[in-house]
Amino acid sequence: MTEQSPINRRRFLQTSAALTTAGIASLSPSAYSSVLGANDRIHLAVIGLGTMGNQHLEALLARRAEFNIEIRQTCDVYRKRAERAASQAGGRCRATRGYEDALASPHIDAVFVATPDHWHARMAVDALEAGKHVYLEPPLGHTAEQALEVSRVAQAHQGRLRVQVGCESTSSELVDRVRACLQHQGAGQALMVSSTYTGEQPLSHPVEWENIACPRRAGIDWDRWLGHGYTCVGQPLAPQRVWDPRRYFQFRRYWDYSGGVGTDLFFHRLTLLLKATGLGYPERAIAAGGSWLGGRRGGQEEREVPDLYNVLLEYPNGSVVTLVGSGLNADPVPTQIACPGALITLNDPDWPTSAEFRPQQRRSGISTRARLTGQPVGRDEHRENFFRACRDARTELSCPANLGVRANVALVMALSAYREQKVSHWEASGQQPPDREVERYQE
Repeated sequence: MTEQSPINRRRFLQTSAALTTAGIASLSPSAYSSVLGANDRIHLAVIGLGTMGNQHLEALLARRAEFNIEIRQTCDVYRKRAERAASQAGGRCRATRGYEDALASPHIDAVFVATPDHWHARMAVDALEAGKHVYLEPPLGHTAEQALEVSRVAQAHQGRLRVQVGCESTSSELVDRVRACLQHQGAGQALMVSSTYTGEQPLSHPVEWENIACPRRAGIDWDRWLGHGYTCVGQPLAPQRVWDPRRYFQFRRYWDYSGGVGTDLFFHRLTLLLKATGLGYPERAIAAGGSWLGGRRGGQEEREVPDLYNVLLEYPNGSVVTLVGSGLNADPVPTQIACPGALITLNDPDWPTSAEFRPQQRRSGISTRARLTGQPVGRDEHRENFFRACRDARTELSCPANLGVRANVALVMALSAYREQKVSHWEASGQQPPDREVERYQE
């Protein structure tokens, strides 16, 4: 691979700046009318009630007294899902198919967004401009421009509204200990960083409603789900298509709505690594892989997004991050940070609780191995961090937007490299996040 494909777009600077300015200018004082106190109950809307949305719903209901929260609205384009969730929540919760209803409600303080990926940025930006805190499942955006817009709008509302990206491993105190170890224990610069996301996937996945002649009659608003009438930073969310239950129930197979393991699952790995090492934006990205488990239907390949997918990210300081993704088997490669003076190996990138520090004695002068530990964490701790931050602006988020956007840009660069069979290139002025400093885009 020798050609370079610029991930940036000249028109992004124009459209993003214009939309952000317009959004801030049109923000009414009512959006900031309610500032949460330390003991205030937080009223929530859960947007998207598929697998992840239901997991959020059940966990939030189980700990609503402890978190001092109340779910007031459930939103899904599939009416049955929204109504079933509202029934579970009980009390004053009501169901709707339009997320705009939740954003317009003065009774909603924060939203959990767990929709397909192509809707994330639009909903997050709309929620912030409506004065709501946002818990956002990764990725921030389906494109680099969309992710950057979420980060810019979050920065514009900093101090008033919080955005937590749903990468739970970043809540582990072990991540902070690894970073402190890199900074103060003579390990040196993180040069080779690697992680994996693997699992055994069946050759075919069951599809709900597959045998029903017209599933849309069951209350699925297909056009709203596609979002072809909506845009974010001037980009249509997805093209208009005829109803296809596989696209609806298995959206991560298709480029229109997701980058699959490349932007969803790798997002969890990369945010952890970026937080631990302090890396910014990569200069170059390449990727390779293919679809081995997709199967065929009617002579056509069902899966567009690869199930075997490897990424190489090169950073301005010379650091290289390798991400290995495979649905062929469940055996992972180690999650490691290799430095001139030491090798740090994490025990579990999903829920990290310990790491081994192995010094390279000839380079560091350190001869003693060390074991770093941290308290076990999960999604509840990540949600709790979000609620504390909603009530207290001084609380540091575990995975804020300006961390998530660095992972998002890198992973979209890699997907562009894979799809175009080129090297993706990013040129940024310095190492500051783009919500603090304007980027220089390669023509």
